[in-house]
Amino acid sequence: MYCADTGLSDLIAQLDETMVLGYLENLTSIGPRITGTENCEEAAHYLYQEFNDLGLDVHYHNWSLSDSLYGSNIEATLPGVNPSSDEIHLVCGHYDTVSKSPGADDDGSGTVAALTAARVMSQYHFDHTVRFLAVSGEEQGCWGSYFYAKEASERGDNIVAVLNADMIGYAKTPEGESNIIVYDLDDESDWITRVTEDVSREYYDDIQLNIFDGGYHGSSDHVSFLQYGYDAIFYFEYEFNPNYHTGMDTIQYMNPGYATKVSKLIMATLATLSQKVGYLPPNKPLPPEGPSTGTPETIYSYIIRTTDPDGDPLYYLCDWGDGTTSEWLGPYDSGASVDISHSWEDTGSFELTIKAKDSYGLESEWSDPLSITIPKSRPLFSWTHWLANLFSSFIQSH
Repeated sequence: MYCADTGLSDLIAQLDETMVLGYLENLTSIGPRITGTENCEEAAHYLYQEFNDLGLDVHYHNWSLSDSLYGSNIEATLPGVNPSSDEIHLVCGHYDTVSKSPGADDDGSGTVAALTAARVMSQYHFDHTVRFLAVSGEEQGCWGSYFYAKEASERGDNIVAVLNADMIGYAKTPEGESNIIVYDLDDESDWITRVTEDVSREYYDDIQLNIFDGGYHGSSDHVSFLQYGYDAIFYFEYEFNPNYHTGMDTIQYMNPGYATKVSKLIMATLATLSQKVGYLPPNKPLPPEGPSTGTPETIYSYIIRTTDPDGDPLYYLCDWGDGTTSEWLGPYDSGASVDISHSWEDTGSFELTIKAKDSYGLESEWSDPLSITIPKSRPLFSWTHWLANLFSSFIQSH
């Protein structure tokens, strides 16, 4: 069903230890993030803003179990470009902690895996939709992920695979640094483990991690998705962190290089599942060709064109410069000259620009503008006025 894409090495290389440490430092600096506290809300706002700054579609998913147990999940979406696909592939980690713990490894590391994947993948296009999810309420019983999965199921979301990362940042020995445990809870989810194994082999030089299949295990947020019929797996460090649930769960006692390797594996698996596209957006359209001056309420015609590197059919969007735009026009063959027309109702100066998109929804840059001037209409020539002026000049000269 899925195979490793040999074009992911450049993507993997962009996720580095500096990126991981930067996010970890920002998140742990907030302090313990117990669900329902101000610190947890501050962390939610931080995560929302980070996802939003990447240009993703971001939402708070608020949940409530009781008056004393409630919180917010943060969902960031990178839409797929294949119009025929409703598949969703999801990576998640929980950003809440237990009391008195900064939660660097549990589970700042998993939350940062979702953040770094979003930062890199947001620069690319994928056939299927990708969601990056940070949940709260895990330490009280995985309530944030439970309500999220429940509502996703009720909406009919086609979540095909869930990659849950919880404690992926501790390794003390060379053996620990070289392995990652992947748990699943049922036979239906085992195929995702096989995909991540394929990815680890295909990109071993880039990631340098071996997969240790942990079999069935159920003590993290992946269980919530399994409850609602979604396939899910759980990434967990090979050597258990003894500082878990203590005040010593800090970056100082983590292995950031190991956390980076696991984050790379998770992102590469997610990109493989979501099927990173190899095609390119249309080229920037040429400036429109046609009249640069005219009169109000007169229809003028222009020629527009561009090409698509993959030869895909093209659609065009026209910004007339007067506060209006066309609908997407097309499809047209790549490279074909296309006639468009418009009338400007008011006088003034306008800039006509064009954008193209292909059948996968990949959009070009806007074209350079064609400047168009619509001057005020000249008054009709008056013979009476001309003769009167001529007569007045004749009298003055005599």
